[in-house]
Amino acid sequence: MPKVVLAGLRADAVRLALTCLSIVLGIAFVTGTFLLTGSIDRAFNYGYARAAQNVDVAVQQTGLAVYANTTPPPTPPSALTPAVADRIQAGLGADAVVAGQVKGSAPLLDSNGQAMRTDGRTGNAVAFPADPALFPGTIVSGTGPTGPGDAVVDKDTAAEHKLRVGQPISVVDHALTVRTFRLAGIAEYGVDNRANGWTLVGLLPPVALDVTGKAAYDQINLHARGGASQQHLASEVSATLGSAPEFTVLTGTQYTKAVLEHRAPAAGHVTQILEVFGAVALLVAAFVIYNTFTILVAQRIRQVALLRCIGAHRGQIFAATVAEAALVGLLGSALGVVAGIGVARALHALVGALTTTKLPPGGIVVSGGVVLLGMAVGFVVTVISALLPARAATNVPPVEALRTQQEVKTTHGRIGRARIVVAAVLGVTGIVLAVLGTGRRELISGVQVIGIGGGLVFVALMVAGPLIVGPMIWALGWLPGRFFGTPTRLAGSNARRNPGRVAATTAALTIGLTLMSLFTVTQDSVHVTQSQWIEEHNPYDYSVDPPDGQTVPFQIADQLRGKPQLAHVAAVDGTRATLAGTPIDLGAVESSAYGTLFKPVVKSGSLAEFGPGTVALSNETADTKHVKLGDPITVDTPSGPARARVALIYQVYTGNGIDWFDMLMPREQFLAAFKPDGDTQIRILSASGVSTVDSRTAVDSVVSQYSFLHTGSLAEKKDSLAGSADATLSLFTAMLGLAVVIAVLGIANTLSLSVVERTRESALLRALGLSRGQMRRMLSVEAVLMSAVGALMGVTLGVGVAWALEELIGNVEGSAVLSVPIMTLVEYVVVASVAGLLAAALPGRRAASVSIVAAIADA
Repeated sequence: MPKVVLAGLRADAVRLALTCLSIVLGIAFVTGTFLLTGSIDRAFNYGYARAAQNVDVAVQQTGLAVYANTTPPPTPPSALTPAVADRIQAGLGADAVVAGQVKGSAPLLDSNGQAMRTDGRTGNAVAFPADPALFPGTIVSGTGPTGPGDAVVDKDTAAEHKLRVGQPISVVDHALTVRTFRLAGIAEYGVDNRANGWTLVGLLPPVALDVTGKAAYDQINLHARGGASQQHLASEVSATLGSAPEFTVLTGTQYTKAVLEHRAPAAGHVTQILEVFGAVALLVAAFVIYNTFTILVAQRIRQVALLRCIGAHRGQIFAATVAEAALVGLLGSALGVVAGIGVARALHALVGALTTTKLPPGGIVVSGGVVLLGMAVGFVVTVISALLPARAATNVPPVEALRTQQEVKTTHGRIGRARIVVAAVLGVTGIVLAVLGTGRRELISGVQVIGIGGGLVFVALMVAGPLIVGPMIWALGWLPGRFFGTPTRLAGSNARRNPGRVAATTAALTIGLTLMSLFTVTQDSVHVTQSQWIEEHNPYDYSVDPPDGQTVPFQIADQLRGKPQLAHVAAVDGTRATLAGTPIDLGAVESSAYGTLFKPVVKSGSLAEFGPGTVALSNETADTKHVKLGDPITVDTPSGPARARVALIYQVYTGNGIDWFDMLMPREQFLAAFKPDGDTQIRILSASGVSTVDSRTAVDSVVSQYSFLHTGSLAEKKDSLAGSADATLSLFTAMLGLAVVIAVLGIANTLSLSVVERTRESALLRALGLSRGQMRRMLSVEAVLMSAVGALMGVTLGVGVAWALEELIGNVEGSAVLSVPIMTLVEYVVVASVAGLLAAALPGRRAASVSIVAAIADA
């Protein structure tokens, strides 16, 4: 049998090559995804660990540890004062270098005096000790700060703004005072280097405290001198601090482990998204493999029957077919793993180009585990996909060898009742689950139920495919057949003659188009919903925003109120607070702004009842804390516990207004309890009849006096939302494009096998007067019809699932608008059809080149 397997591979080399290419593409995407995610993870780990590599001992405030790029504790550390650092240094003397580490808001100003922003965010100042042993980064140009007037800037900011060592730079401190420093050096900060899009300014630790307005360090680091062990140094530090319970002393090894445990997720959810798309590509490839081997077995009926005649038993036939698939799977998997390295590099560039996610630099690390995984997955998927066709081969009776001509079987009207019943049960169950999922009160569980329902509907479409594709092909081909003659009508007839095969062929394309349509409709709906929510519930023309972590001076709102071009000016305030032991976002706005600039959706209670001694809660917070209207609550504030009554419960919405806060408090009460240095933001509505130019000029006449402030507008916000949506959609479309390519290869494969199957039939058509060009046109139209059927089923299913998701979102968040971008979906169908046309090029050329006499004589 091994010789039979090898002979079969040689005989069907071209067809199996297309199958192999499908495996290569699927495994390349899977392998590339895992190589990329693994490389990103290693780069992040290296970056975090490098920041701690010279730290032999770290002193943290117990319960208030601060780690890079993670959510800070609700209350910043207050015990790690400069006096404590001096005390440790005095106790250890020359045995160690001691330096405080701190990070806080401190925007850099550009040459025009405006705060440097990346994706709307400003930057931070970090402590950069004078001793190189505890540098938080690597100096790439110049030196570290040697005096209070020196600063170090991250290399990305220096490159973007063309900063040079020795030039003066301007930094806005916590008091909104512009301070000037000499740029002493440029540093690479590892994982902190623009990891969140902001600028980084390194200053000597005492200067960093002064600029950020903090009274204590986030952490105190030590580096041993003289060869002392980390454990010995930690013991000395503990003894110096008197084993005070407010301090936690970690060795460098313990600190590095803690840093890696608490580090931010690598590239957010990008890695999980890539892994999902890799699985989709592999699933599509599995459909193509299954369909290819099904057709090959059908075409080898006579060959298999001859083997049965000369003594081959069922087990040998089964083993030979599976062995053939295994060899193809091994070859395709090996090539796919190699191609995966290039895919990983391409994905790295693609994610960086189409999203705001900052991926760490560095090459792709090829892991032996990922290579073995790619090989194993490709091999297993190929073999499993070939099991059913191999089983079908064992059922070929020896008498088939006596046939002089292999028939091209059709399945008109052969749709069994069992198939119809199964498809109906699956479809109805899926639709019911999707509808039930829309009524869930929790988003994640609702998405899961809708996802299961959508999956069942897809399976129902696959089961009922032979029943569906025939009428669809007839409907799609009827009008072209009337206008474009016999070849077009023949193409429709050919496509309908084996609807089971067409359904299996188009299944892969349906998967890709379903997901593309789902993401497109969902993304467009989210964008439209956000825009409408802002206009209806948080309308504004302009906003005045401070640098991250800072505030807008109180007097600015008063100055803006004096401008007749502006109808409404409202100061918005926000902070972190604690409710029943849980951190919450607490906001406040002037009472006059309710009904004009802010129109929250009231779930229960009344805005008229919202006044002194009361609070408003979001519906999510009320549900989580099991609080209802009229209940008393206590909020922890810097001035002590604040007791209030719940007067209003409003619909939370993660948008652009105050309704994203967990709790709202009357502004006078907020100011008295939290005593902020300024406002968090100012919202503005222009007066009626005032032009955009005049209103913007009025705002700028006040805000331009403060170079660190940013004036935004509703139009800019909508552009930002649209840009973010477009970038995400572009990434998803690019990812799913590979699945569509694999699916189109499946169509090409099916057509190639059909051409061989219909060799005599094609020759007879040529003998009856069909030209070579008409033969190619017939194959092309057949491919277009198959592609259009798969695309239309995918688009329909994708829109249906998107509808269910939007209903769920509306139920959970109070508002959701289904927006279906018709033209984009039409483009998807057209592109899929054109791809099918291209897939028919080689099969059409082969069909047209067959010798009429030889083909008929061969029969």
